[in-house]
Amino acid sequence: MSYKQEYEKKKMSFKDAVKLVQNGDRIYIAGATNLSVPLTEELYNIKDELKDVSVLGFLVANDIKLLGRDCDHISYASTFLSGYERAAQKNGRIIDNFSFQLRNNRKTIKNNFDPTVLFVMATPMDDEGYFNLSLSPAEMDSLVNTARLTIVHVNDQMPHINTEENKIHISKVHAICEQSCPVATLPSAEPSELDNKVASYIVERIPNGACLQIGIGGIANAVGFSLVNHKNLGVYTEMYTECMYYLTKKGAIDNSQKKLHTGKSVLGFAMGSKEMYDFLHKNPDVISRPLEYTNDPYLVAQHDNFVSVNACLQVDMTGQVCSEAIGKTQFSGTGGQVDFVRGAQLSKGGMSFIAMHSTAEKKDGSRLSKIVMSHPEGSIITTGRTDVQYIVTEYGVAELQNKSRMQRAKEMIAIAHPDFRDELTHQAKKDGYL
Repeated sequence: MSYKQEYEKKKMSFKDAVKLVQNGDRIYIAGATNLSVPLTEELYNIKDELKDVSVLGFLVANDIKLLGRDCDHISYASTFLSGYERAAQKNGRIIDNFSFQLRNNRKTIKNNFDPTVLFVMATPMDDEGYFNLSLSPAEMDSLVNTARLTIVHVNDQMPHINTEENKIHISKVHAICEQSCPVATLPSAEPSELDNKVASYIVERIPNGACLQIGIGGIANAVGFSLVNHKNLGVYTEMYTECMYYLTKKGAIDNSQKKLHTGKSVLGFAMGSKEMYDFLHKNPDVISRPLEYTNDPYLVAQHDNFVSVNACLQVDMTGQVCSEAIGKTQFSGTGGQVDFVRGAQLSKGGMSFIAMHSTAEKKDGSRLSKIVMSHPEGSIITTGRTDVQYIVTEYGVAELQNKSRMQRAKEMIAIAHPDFRDELTHQAKKDGYL
């Protein structure tokens, strides 16, 4: 049987495909750009017929019905909460979350969720029988080997990203559904004046020829877009973002100085504009690799002058970083921050920056310091104090690597908002930090 014949044999409607789901199934719907909304809609339509079904998502980029309270009998978990998942959680939907370094994504999903069903959105099949997993592969390439049921939603609007691993062969697929639909985009956060001020302290330290991992948000974008006059920059990143696309178009990124994958931008997944997706489509200078590869600190370290830029929510006086939760409430996910914090510092000439505004505005309009003497009880720590190198606010850079307790306190107070420095100094003296 030819691949085309096999394709036709396995092709069916979304409704018929989802009817293959059974009681007790564990369904991995992936997420981000590769979430198949039609498949999740059909699952919602038969929700009352199912028992003991679990769903696992990742940075879900659409407001799917499965997040509603009327689906409470279908358990839901996420490896990284999106705004839609946070909203559902706020509305009372019980959402579990997995906490792990993103380089362990594959084994975490396999060992601790072990999906029996995969919902996959991919490009049309190529001549060799492969479906390209496009922008957010989500480890589907290996999970198909143990899943009972793999359903592929073929979407001809998905860009084809060059890869060796991030693809699925038709022989591993049980059902194929077709529907052309727009791919979820991520609007680029416009940097504020404050974002640009924070970014300026980072940009001035980044040399020409540096290899970059940059997160998302206003500060990250401010850093990225401000590098337009740099030369010979490289990309080796978990998430490919709009600023990297911009820098490549402007010639600042050419990957010429990289020792690993010279001349190529390497990414784990990508989210941005339709224009960015068009740029990535079959681009010979871009490679998609599994997250266990892109986020391996020892592979990161093979790039000289590696620079990692990530954001956080709050930092205490010793340098403990809260990036994924507000107190005990999960906000996003662990992601790959620690992977790149460690990898960058193992790199020759490498640097790791964790950035934030010095204060946050409360509902009543007053402000609170994001630099605190100690985190509230039960706070979730993402990056430990002994891993942190640089913390950056609009007031400068705190250099914490291998510093003593007193040195750390002085560094952190120096980059706190002036309105809170006296209070922090008083607390530090009271607790024996100064």
